[in-house]
Amino acid sequence: MRIVLNGAEETLEKEMAVSEFIEKTSTEKNINLSGAVVLINDELIKRENWKDVVIKENDEIEVLTFVSGG
Repeated sequence: MRIVLNGAEETLEKEMAVSEFIEKTSTEKNINLSGAVVLINDELIKRENWKDVVIKENDEIEVLTFVSGG
């Protein structure tokens, strides 16, 4: 299944909930996404809805994390 993640084309083996996708992506890319914000097709997905929203073919997903520093 083809999606666009942060502007780059990616392939997923199946449709999955946002919560599953975040967990999988966090593990595969070895980054902490616990404070991430997720947009699908320019619509903000609230964290409490991550288990209910399913990523589908051709979705455009933006995963944003905030970093502090100085």
